[in-house]
Amino acid sequence: MLLLIFFMSTTIIRSREALEIRLPGATTGDPIRKEAAIRVSLDPSGEVALNDARVGMTDVAPILAEELRRNPNLKILLHADARSPYVTVATLIEQLEAAHAPRVALVASRKSAR
Repeated sequence: MLLLIFFMSTTIIRSREALEIRLPGATTGDPIRKEAAIRVSLDPSGEVALNDARVGMTDVAPILAEELRRNPNLKILLHADARSPYVTVATLIEQLEAAHAPRVALVASRKSAR
């Protein structure tokens, strides 16, 4: 019984993400706690999701502004697919600027240093 409780309490349950994202690679960087952040995902077709909830591109700024008003220390984690057109990523970054997001991190998948 104790082993069952131990495994249940230490198991990490990963939810299915709303968008299929292939992140660009990076060899350095510091991890950020997901509890203190909002994940903004952008797929190659231009679909946007905030913490796995799909939203329109023009809805990003008002939603994030409200979240930042409630928690000014919130970090924004931008998960932009490596195949996304730059103009779409730039539009999303403009939405983040409109929300006055002071802490934005561009998330990348870890590659081994060579």
